[in-house]
Amino acid sequence: MNKPISISSHDSAFKRFMMNVSNAKDFFFIHLSEELKNQCDFSTLQLQNSSFIDIKLRSRMSDILYLVKTKEGDVPIYLLIEHQSRPDQMIAWRMMHYAFCTMNQHLQQGYKSLPLVVPILFYHGKKKPYPFPVNWMECFPLSSLANHLYSNDFSLIDLTSIDDDILLTHKKAAVMEIAMKHVNSCHDLHKIAMLLSKAINQKNCSDEDTVAVVQYLFSIMDASDFEFIINKIAERVDNHRETIMNIAWRLENKGFEIGKNEGIELGKMAGIELGRKSVQLELAQKLLKENFDLPFIERMTGLSVHEIKLLVIV
Repeated sequence: MNKPISISSHDSAFKRFMMNVSNAKDFFFIHLSEELKNQCDFSTLQLQNSSFIDIKLRSRMSDILYLVKTKEGDVPIYLLIEHQSRPDQMIAWRMMHYAFCTMNQHLQQGYKSLPLVVPILFYHGKKKPYPFPVNWMECFPLSSLANHLYSNDFSLIDLTSIDDDILLTHKKAAVMEIAMKHVNSCHDLHKIAMLLSKAINQKNCSDEDTVAVVQYLFSIMDASDFEFIINKIAERVDNHRETIMNIAWRLENKGFEIGKNEGIELGKMAGIELGRKSVQLELAQKLLKENFDLPFIERMTGLSVHEIKLLVIV
């Protein structure tokens, strides 16, 4: 009768063997490709910490992780070995996940470029040969599309290189794209006002979209520039004029009232700050209702986690 053997027994034996650097060196000489071995200076081979912390702060651990430097210089290559006595349908993704964790851990140590991480699966289960793909692209139902997406440059939408006339053809996206492209180049306020007016006059955006753009301009621009832009837009638009002026008036008066009795300049400064804070809080409340997580809301609004948590309590 065969004695039952737990998976942990396999893992323990494998790790004990592979944690010996001399054993690992022989293992790599046998199993790595010639191209890879020719790059490696195995006199630098070192066992590494193979524990990673994922975004939900749960511990993840690959079986064995080694670091070796290249012969050409101080360029790191990580050798990541995962032991399996039972096949796993998603092992290809899991291996890549560990590889990405290794890269991230490397960057957190202060390095400025990604290291090569070589995933190696060591299998000795009853089912043979290994029944699942070891290319992580095959984990996607649309594997051909996945291969195209992740083997080529990712999509880049660079507003700075797109002509304004093209942006104006972008339907509902036109207003926000125009605003974001030009908000930091306030040397030509007439041009910004003209472009935003054109985008609004195309009647693709709703009142809510228009409010969002006005709030965005208010949160970014100086008070005088903001007032100029809004007045010019209001003169030129065929629709949303009342919405634009109402939201602008509300934003300015939320804060400017504070400064009436304390001097015009001080009042303007306090007013701008209070108005911006009101916009930040309003956006945070919307994001909370949509169940976005706190770090994302913090990045989007500029509020602290403590300020956001107070909104939850209220």
